Amino acid sequence: MDRLKKAFYNLSLKKSFMLYMLLFLLLATALSSVSINLADSVKNRINFSYADTDNKYTVSNRTGSVVIFSPPPEYTPKDQEIITVCNAVQIGSVPLFFGFCIVMAALFFYRNKLKKPIELLDKASGKIASNDLDFHLSYDSRDEMGQLCTSFETMREALRENNLAMWRAVEERKRLNAAFSHDLRTPLTVLRGYTDFLKNYLPQGKVTEEKLLSTISTMSGHIARLENYVRQMGEIQKLEDVTAHLQDVEIGALAEQLQSAAALLVKDSGLTLDFTNEIKQSHMTLDPSIVMRVYENLISNAIRYARDTVRVRLQCEGETFCVGIADDGQGFSEEDLQMALRPYYKRKSDADQLHFGLGLYICKTLCEKHGGAVAIRNSRNGGAVATAGFLAK
Repeated sequence: MDRLKKAFYNLSLKKSFMLYMLLFLLLATALSSVSINLADSVKNRINFSYADTDNKYTVSNRTGSVVIFSPPPEYTPKDQEIITVCNAVQIGSVPLFFGFCIVMAALFFYRNKLKKPIELLDKASGKIASNDLDFHLSYDSRDEMGQLCTSFETMREALRENNLAMWRAVEERKRLNAAFSHDLRTPLTVLRGYTDFLKNYLPQGKVTEEKLLSTISTMSGHIARLENYVRQMGEIQKLEDVTAHLQDVEIGALAEQLQSAAALLVKDSGLTLDFTNEIKQSHMTLDPSIVMRVYENLISNAIRYARDTVRVRLQCEGETFCVGIADDGQGFSEEDLQMALRPYYKRKSDADQLHFGLGLYICKTLCEKHGGAVAIRNSRNGGAVATAGFLAK
């Protein structure tokens, strides 16, 4: 019984409507037949009560004989009223019962197949209109309304993900602006201090030529730092417009390009390069420009902290093209592991260096644009390991 009920519950709207109509039309036929026969029986009973047994005749055919009595000369008013009602029943029962059953079929169809999903969709629409996306729409049926509810739920989830992404982007922008403002404060304060110093003491001749040149040199350095900040901020703004342009890439040629770029950078730093390509596929679908940009950032970081050796390892994990870059430096601290992928993060020991703590953040953003991610960890043998993954279809 449960299986039959479930099968009916999952019937398409068209089949359900036809089934309801068929059942109720059969019911209308049965009710009409019963009403007509009942009215005919009442009329016959009245007619037989007036029958004149002496005034009758028999009609015979192949199926048998039928006795027909002559009609009475006149009915009583009461019997005439009953016969009129019976005639009306025989004439009106068919349209009455068929009309009633069609209406009932439509009502049952609406109640069992349309009412609940329409209420669910109406309620869900109201929540979406009020910017409430933290709910789940579920309707356990495989008919068209069930499919509509499933599509509506997919749309709700997509809207929720888009809203979360927009919220994260806004929060990230706020954090970037706050970090940018904070880092600008120091060079601006220094420049203001030196400007006041020169304005107050240079006209009085209290500033020696050597001191003047030293001050100008320091101010020039801070101005260059401000220019770098502006350039880096513009680069971050452009990251939002980056899209991955996938193309068929020959892995052998890409590996040679990555190896030569790393060898050139490592050579200038006096380090040793250990490059390994473990990818067996000859071709993959990638955006080589994004891969190269992330790769150069990671190599630069590894060179900055390596003592003797930089190791590069190319792998393929499922549909992900992975570039792992390791150094033999001091590795990541606990704070580094939590904060290094955020913009403008620098170790305390790097506070006076010219880099701005954007390299890993840029790598993370570019990898996400390519459907991948960046992961950082410490090697068991010491040193840091950064792995960039790119979805390769």
